Amino acid sequence: MTPAQRFQQIEVTIQAIGESQLRTQAVIEAVARAQTSTQEALAGIAASISRYVDAADARMRRLDENLDGLIRAITAEHSNGKSHN
Repeated sequence: MTPAQRFQQIEVTIQAIGESQLRTQAVIEAVARAQTSTQEALAGIAASISRYVDAADARMRRLDENLDGLIRAITAEHSNGKSHN
């Protein structure tokens, strides 16, 4: 192989490496965008879950209050003014 051929081969190899690095960079940028999108989606899901849990807690408190009221009403109706000694 002549020196000119060897330099030509080196130039082709360097160009291929450069193109490969550009493709790698594009893939890394795409992965970074996908990761950002995933993080945003997860943040939205976490906020939605938090709102759902807060609403469920409020419903449970109302249910407890209503149940307590119902128990008091049933107890009052059951005793109907009678004194249990």
